[in-house]
Amino acid sequence: MKKLIGVIHLKALPGYPQHKDMKYVVEHAVKDAVILEKGGVNEIIVENTDDDPHKKVNTAETVAAMTYVLSEIKKKVGVPLGVCVLWNDYKASLAITKVLDLDFVRVPVFIEAVLTSSGFIEGDPYDVINYRNLLRANNIRLLVDVDVKHATNMSKRSIEESANEALHFGADELVITGKFTGDSPDLEDLKKVRKISPNTIICIGSGTDIENVESLAMYADNFIVGTYFKDEKGEIDVEKVKLLRQKIESFAK
Repeated sequence: MKKLIGVIHLKALPGYPQHKDMKYVVEHAVKDAVILEKGGVNEIIVENTDDDPHKKVNTAETVAAMTYVLSEIKKKVGVPLGVCVLWNDYKASLAITKVLDLDFVRVPVFIEAVLTSSGFIEGDPYDVINYRNLLRANNIRLLVDVDVKHATNMSKRSIEESANEALHFGADELVITGKFTGDSPDLEDLKKVRKISPNTIICIGSGTDIENVESLAMYADNFIVGTYFKDEKGEIDVEKVKLLRQKIESFAK
């Protein structure tokens, strides 16, 4: 079965000037989670999207706030939950997931090195795997980006080589994105990754919508969707969620 993974973009957390208060953050996050579940998503991932600029390694208030918000979300929905602490704080993501008994984390930079608006970020797959082992958390799935959006990859390797290396070092699922939020992956790149990893779960990490999901589904298994579900006011439209879920379900018939 192909999965639809809904994204919750958290309002700004403590430590950022745009932060209002935690009640505001929690209310919005819980509301979004309930709407996503009602719309039929199979899983939900939570990101601290509005913490701008993102940090390479987050401070205590971010980790504490995200742990609290996710604990409140978990009380209200029954679907599996995951987390991605931006930019690439996989230790924070894994720690939160372990403590709350969640299901998966997304690691934007697992291998290679990229240049981002938050600076130069180097992947360290050994450290990711070792830290997961240290936490005795091998049940936590690692969703790993290959040539992630909003970044310039310093490697000259092909996307197939990068995907192979990510799998070699322990990625459970691969995430393929476009170049920025809302941009779908290049279909040829997607075909190449599917060809070299026919049995791997491939997730589309950006740009899925009702118009292109059928073509993407020819090569991908799961779809991480956030921005597309929002209306002009930035609120999640449950009907958009339902329609995309129905479309994805139709591929299995």
